[in-house]
Amino acid sequence: MRGKLNSDSVVYGLSAMIGIVAFMAIYGLHVLNPVYDDWLLGQGDLTQHYLGWCFYRRSDWFFPVGLTDNLAYPSFTSVIFTDSIPVLAVFFKLLSPILPETFQYFGWWGIVSFALHGFFSAKILRELSVGRMQALIGSIFFVLSPLVIERMFKHTALGGHWMILAALYLFVRHGKDYRNTKKAVVCWGILGALTAAVHLYFLPMCGAFLCGYLLCSFWRERRFGWKYLLPGISFGGMLFISTYLLGGFSTRAVSSDSGLGECSFNLNGFFNAKGYSRFFDALPMYHELQYEGFAYLGLGIFVLLTTVAAFVVMDLTRNGGSCIKRKRMEILTAGLMAAGLVVFAASPVVTWNDRLLFVLTDSSTLTHYWSIFRSTGRIIWPVNYMIYLAAIACNAKLWENIFEKNSRRYKNMVAVAGTVVVAACCILQIVDIGGKLAEQRVQFAKKTTYVSPFQDDVWTELAQKESLRHLVWVSNSYGNREILEFAKWAYDNQLTMNIFYFARGIGVMEDTQNSLHNPDDTYVFVFVPDEVQEYADCGLYFYEADGYVVGTTFELER
Repeated sequence: MRGKLNSDSVVYGLSAMIGIVAFMAIYGLHVLNPVYDDWLLGQGDLTQHYLGWCFYRRSDWFFPVGLTDNLAYPSFTSVIFTDSIPVLAVFFKLLSPILPETFQYFGWWGIVSFALHGFFSAKILRELSVGRMQALIGSIFFVLSPLVIERMFKHTALGGHWMILAALYLFVRHGKDYRNTKKAVVCWGILGALTAAVHLYFLPMCGAFLCGYLLCSFWRERRFGWKYLLPGISFGGMLFISTYLLGGFSTRAVSSDSGLGECSFNLNGFFNAKGYSRFFDALPMYHELQYEGFAYLGLGIFVLLTTVAAFVVMDLTRNGGSCIKRKRMEILTAGLMAAGLVVFAASPVVTWNDRLLFVLTDSSTLTHYWSIFRSTGRIIWPVNYMIYLAAIACNAKLWENIFEKNSRRYKNMVAVAGTVVVAACCILQIVDIGGKLAEQRVQFAKKTTYVSPFQDDVWTELAQKESLRHLVWVSNSYGNREILEFAKWAYDNQLTMNIFYFARGIGVMEDTQNSLHNPDDTYVFVFVPDEVQEYADCGLYFYEADGYVVGTTFELER
């Protein structure tokens, strides 16, 4: 095998292939069938993403192009707020006339994301001078990252961690590219556009590496130069344009959210296995929603991190820290980025296990803007990958230092020793999280059949009414799974929804009340039984069905 790894392009291709094989081994092949959607239904957030795409696809075209009027009818909302991977939603809507009636792209998003995880991780490791075989094995850590496994097909767009790796790759290549202003502007501009077109939570993550990139430019040049700000301007400009075109500024969605601090990163996050480890138990958390800050590193990385300590000690004692000094700018910048990301992720309520350590700020103004990224715990993800890179790169450097006095004589030994260590740790990593990988396969690799919870004859009769156009959920209180089931029924019967499970809230009560007080045969109203008495004078006929009350302006044949 070693003889065949004679070029970086081969390593990159094989790393991408590892991602593809890993995806199929974990999730099976059924999820890749574009006309099989049962696996996407009755699944909470995953159903939100799929139905968001379905309703958007059926909607007329508007400008901005990401808008739809059939999820919060009669108001507009953006496909951004259904987390349906907007860039793919728009692309496939363009192809909608030639696509089958049932069509899903989420399985293919998953397999391409896994391939790109392998590809970008291998490229970064090679930029850090890690040997080809070690880079190939090292890419497995990234492909099978517990963070990716946790997010893929739960918050599907956020499973695209290759975007974090792409930003990290641009940062690592800074010394080679920063004077090539045109290239830097194009690369960071593309990443800015994709940030809005995939998921806006990638903004602070990719933005951290952009800030590090700009800082390194000024540091290397030892002066301020406007041209070195152009990558940042390009990133921000394309982010704004992409968000605008997708309708992110054209709805009544509230940008911030309540509960800041409940979804933060618990400082035990790197060690809290949360069911992912065969060897370590879950640790307590201060808030139950701190699962958003899940950042378990894995046993293999824990062991591999010992090489970081060994390398630092050896470099300081044997070489006077020469290797560290040569990279001090990159190391200091990376340290600043990591520290900033940890502060962002762990704040403003800083916790360890089930203890509150301190509250960073109680400023209402700061909290308002911070709440745009309410699930701050997610912002820890780039730090995980920086730790992965440090562990793998320092392992390679350690063996070079051990044999450096006889580097020619022991050249092969350097490569073999580093490869054996990283391979052994990779095996440990897989064994550690193997149980969770098996759980994922049990859940997704088998074919399932979705069964609607609405079996009463009322629904059958309503489905036959050609006049119906709109389903109105009247209560202002509902569970997300509940409203998604109604959305599925509405979609199957070509009705609009007045409310949906959105990533950001949209006020719909005024429109709902207007519909109630001006009902006609195009509406079907759904009530919670305890609340229906409030609307007894709205001129509706009421029918009980599957634990709900349905209201219409016409009588049903029962």
